[in-house]
Amino acid sequence: MSDEAGGTAALNPQRLGQLNRLATSARLVAGMAHELNNSLQVVSGLVELLADADVPPDVAARIRKIGGQADKASSTVRQVLGYTREGAPELRRQDVGSAVERAVALRRYNLGRAGISVTSQVAPGLSVRADERGLIQLLLNLVLNAEDALSAQARKDLHISAEAVEGNVRIAVSDTGHGVSDDIRHRIFDPFFSTRADARAVGLGLPVAQAIAMSAGGRVFLADGRPGSTTFVVELPAAT
Repeated sequence: MSDEAGGTAALNPQRLGQLNRLATSARLVAGMAHELNNSLQVVSGLVELLADADVPPDVAARIRKIGGQADKASSTVRQVLGYTREGAPELRRQDVGSAVERAVALRRYNLGRAGISVTSQVAPGLSVRADERGLIQLLLNLVLNAEDALSAQARKDLHISAEAVEGNVRIAVSDTGHGVSDDIRHRIFDPFFSTRADARAVGLGLPVAQAIAMSAGGRVFLADGRPGSTTFVVELPAAT
């Protein structure tokens, strides 16, 4: 691996194996999501039939609760299917607020279990020209990066903001994590570079986010790497 920013890394057998497993996992997840969605549709249909039956009020309330949870699960599955769907990138007008909400929704359960508090402040009416799936993946990668940085912290706050700045839209993802030390800042966008010892850490989150941003005419950069105040910024041209 090159130590220079933007350097390329050789695909050694171990890394190639990791990429192959990631691709296989994505296909498996998509297949499982389809199967789960089919089962949930059956559950929702049966709930509707039961809701029309002559049952006591307390039973009806429980049936409605089952239906609500089934609908919630179906919504999550649809989000997963939308994220894993393959296809050529299509640059279209994307609502920034909606993209932020969808990216966070994909990790909401995990963030909650980890005790991470998520807040957002997105100016209304912001839109960019980008690929829908790519934009969500870009934001999701930054959320995952912050989630990892917060895993061992006592204070676990994640804040996402977005505003219009001189013809661009700037989306800032800030966390109260361990920060980014000066000696590695020039390497954080290198493919396969990771500070995590976890075997699941592939080191592609930030490079992929940068590549997606560049494909839409934008960029991703580290605005603040101080511990407790780390901020990555996505800068994309505003849709006109």
